[in-house]
Amino acid sequence: MSEQSARKASKAVFHEMSPQEVSADGKAKTWITRGGNFAVCYSEVEPGAVLARENNPEEYMVILPPDGTTATIEAGEEKVEAGSESLTIVPPGPSRIVATSKGVIARIFSKASEDIMVKAWNAEVYADGAPELAPPHLWPEPYDGYKLRHYPLAQYAKPGGERIQPRVFRSTNMLVNIFAHYYTRRDTTALSPHWHDDFEQASLCLNGRWIHHLRYNWGSDLSKWWPDDHEEMDTPSVIIIPARAIHTSRDVGPDGPESSLYDIFCPPRLDFASKKGFVINEDEYPLPENADQREVKTGGTLLSWQKPA
Repeated sequence: MSEQSARKASKAVFHEMSPQEVSADGKAKTWITRGGNFAVCYSEVEPGAVLARENNPEEYMVILPPDGTTATIEAGEEKVEAGSESLTIVPPGPSRIVATSKGVIARIFSKASEDIMVKAWNAEVYADGAPELAPPHLWPEPYDGYKLRHYPLAQYAKPGGERIQPRVFRSTNMLVNIFAHYYTRRDTTALSPHWHDDFEQASLCLNGRWIHHLRYNWGSDLSKWWPDDHEEMDTPSVIIIPARAIHTSRDVGPDGPESSLYDIFCPPRLDFASKKGFVINEDEYPLPENADQREVKTGGTLLSWQKPA
């Protein structure tokens, strides 16, 4: 890394702060945390709560955790009954999510959803436009066109299998890694500190207690150095990890209690997307042109794909 970290991490422990949106009927409370290119919306809902978008400009993702939450998701003429522990990719245009049980609904929007970005509690953090990030150009449209895409997630987890079980999905504008929930804590002799040169990572944690270890890149001016960060975070919570910050995460506490981690990237990570067989829905979305000709960058990641001039 040759450049100083541009900003500190944004951290939101939802129950320690007021929601940014409360529906008129009081059935939905939503906390909004943004990065430079995306926003994470965490909603606690009652049956009948409606989360609607009149004309969303790009695809967005909906995560229902394995807590019993269910919902009906509509887009155009399509409708899916989304069960607990599922991911749904919603196409551009009008859409509605109607909660059919009490629970939690997480939505991820790209920077194009400007009305959501400005409501984030940390909107001022990105008043400079985040010039250190690669621009969030859309990747090619899906082979069969835009539509509702629904994925029950339990089928992609191995009962009693490896502790770390990635479940990676992508769209034209983002990529998520919805790890199978953990019941044993991470080995502190096998952590994975790394950084991303030109993109951020959001880590959404709905269960357990987490430490997101952070070390910010220094510049030549000592007065602008930031100390390492090893603060514990309760859940439900989200952290936006800046580009160029060395980071690794671990769940803390005794084995047994459930712990969850969902990593979010916008635009999609080219290194993940181009790894054959790693992205579960890779057969639905083309890779960008000449994606296989990009170079691996320092830190073990690839620069995000940038649209040719």
